[in-house]
Amino acid sequence: MRKSILFILLIVLSACDSITSTPKPDEFYGDEKMADILTDLYLMESAMTTSRGQFTELQVFPDSLIYSKYDTDSLTFADNLYYYSDRVEEYNLLMDKVLVRLDVLKDSVTVRQQRQLDKDNSLNNPALQNAASQNAEQE
Repeated sequence: MRKSILFILLIVLSACDSITSTPKPDEFYGDEKMADILTDLYLMESAMTTSRGQFTELQVFPDSLIYSKYDTDSLTFADNLYYYSDRVEEYNLLMDKVLVRLDVLKDSVTVRQQRQLDKDNSLNNPALQNAASQNAEQE
């Protein structure tokens, strides 16, 4: 029994020894380009989840748009993604960049939405309209 357990343990350990990291792709993107691509992919996926019907109706294919924008193809993207996913620390740093970019975009949208809401509220509130017109007359 001990011999069979030892034998299985040796097989498992020897199998783990042959694991190699994904080599750096010939067409390597680098952190910035990869972060750009992933940010756009996450935005497109988010848009598709909220309005998949419109994407289908217009025959918009997000992957094709991204590949076209960054002048790449699915195989090169996959090679780069595998490269980063094999290196956990680099992948985590890359994803941190993506999250920061998405947060910046989210904050930008929030500010624009608040400005539009303030504008709409001032147009619907006569007291605010009078105050705005009085300020304009004084200037």
